[in-house]
Amino acid sequence: MWIPGEQRSPYPDDAGHRAGLFVAAIRDDDMEQAWAMLSKETRGMRFGVWATRQHIDMQIAYRAAYDVTHPMRAALLADFRQTVLQFWSLEALNDLGITPTRYVDDTHAFAFLPFGVTNDATWITHRRLMAGVTLPMLLEDGEWQVDLPGWRFLQVDLKGSRGA
Repeated sequence: MWIPGEQRSPYPDDAGHRAGLFVAAIRDDDMEQAWAMLSKETRGMRFGVWATRQHIDMQIAYRAAYDVTHPMRAALLADFRQTVLQFWSLEALNDLGITPTRYVDDTHAFAFLPFGVTNDATWITHRRLMAGVTLPMLLEDGEWQVDLPGWRFLQVDLKGSRGA
């Protein structure tokens, strides 16, 4: 898969490291950590989808999303994890490497975490075809956050060429 942007360093950086922490949190069922690593837009999108699917008032969903003591928070986070694991097998989230980040601009980037990195080389510094997890990242409030709406940078036109 073509990943937009430019590689600014031959080595993994903070954006890739944060993406790895996010995936590890999903794998380890540390959903409070995973939720905290989502961009504001992604959190809003996820609690909105959850509220709509579950027929929950949006104000209640908002409180569940931002109040760690809310009685519905566990259900929200469990739904988020279940949604993620529909696309990533739990077993595949072990033995991930980190490749150099590709930057769209100074605040948008893509981190690629290849599967099956089982030796001490958890950093992948040269390009080759590998299966893995690609995560859009957003620099928000000084930290790299997982930004699922960032997939908009991967638009493809009807002929299959790279879009804007």
